[in-house]
Amino acid sequence: MKAGEAGPRTPGDGARNVAALLSALHQDAFTGTVVITGAHGGRIHLREGLVGAIETPGTPSLESVLAKTGRVAEEALSAWRHEGGEGVAGCSLLVTQGLVGSGEMEIVARGTLFEGAFAMALSRPESWQVTPAEQALSYAPGLEPQRLVGETARRLALVSRLWGAPGDLARAKARPSSRADHAVAIGRLSPRYQALLAMANGRRTTRDMAFALGRGLSAVMLDLIRMSGHGFVVWESMRLGGRPSTAPRSAATRPSAPVAPPGGGLPRRSVRNHVPDQSHGGPQSDRQPMPPLDGSPRETVPEPGRKSVPLVARGEKPPP
Repeated sequence: MKAGEAGPRTPGDGARNVAALLSALHQDAFTGTVVITGAHGGRIHLREGLVGAIETPGTPSLESVLAKTGRVAEEALSAWRHEGGEGVAGCSLLVTQGLVGSGEMEIVARGTLFEGAFAMALSRPESWQVTPAEQALSYAPGLEPQRLVGETARRLALVSRLWGAPGDLARAKARPSSRADHAVAIGRLSPRYQALLAMANGRRTTRDMAFALGRGLSAVMLDLIRMSGHGFVVWESMRLGGRPSTAPRSAATRPSAPVAPPGGGLPRRSVRNHVPDQSHGGPQSDRQPMPPLDGSPRETVPEPGRKSVPLVARGEKPPP
């Protein structure tokens, strides 16, 4: 390379946070994987610029949801994995073999994308790297990054308004109250909330319960917020924290009045890996009071393949 000539361009080069990176990769119709390290890191799989799969230890993956909810038997998934079923073809194979319906697969796959993006936004990334495509059970055709970013911001703002820092709630531990025991005994709680109460033993975190039930993290959070408002769960001790911004940023602009608490400074990139700059201070907390028993919030995040389920059986009032 001659002096003065630019070196080879790296996909997403110049992006200052993950949202801006995904936007650049979408414009480039990039196919590959973004590997993110951090407390809520993981892998974001793209195909021609669209996000087809997100894998993170913060919320169940598509395969985990299919198995835990009983949509596809564990034995069938094991046989499918043995045959090498992965990627977009893997989803099609599960459908053609009659293991899950095409409409249901689409709903569940899209739901896990939104939940994966939400879970990865609960803490600032330590670094990221753009790599060649890796195999993952992917949704076709995929979602535009901007749609994921917008929905993630909405869910983060909703949880923050109803409860406090979402990252704290992901680590929080709850146990049933005596009031919940009474409600279960007289049959006034729906099966969905009874299953959640059975998992809330004071030792499992909200994230643990999401994995145990094969449900999305934000959906479990909102259910627990409502149950707390009705006095059905008691929270154990927890730590305060904050969350990073999910809005794409450029070098020349910053949001002057973000809706959610700021998550620190803009990321700073290196030659190969991108490392965020944390020199602008630590996270802030903006805890909100628990929703009251009367007039508790009704806003929810739809779950894949599920209709909204009332907390208390229809026609009944919360127990005294």
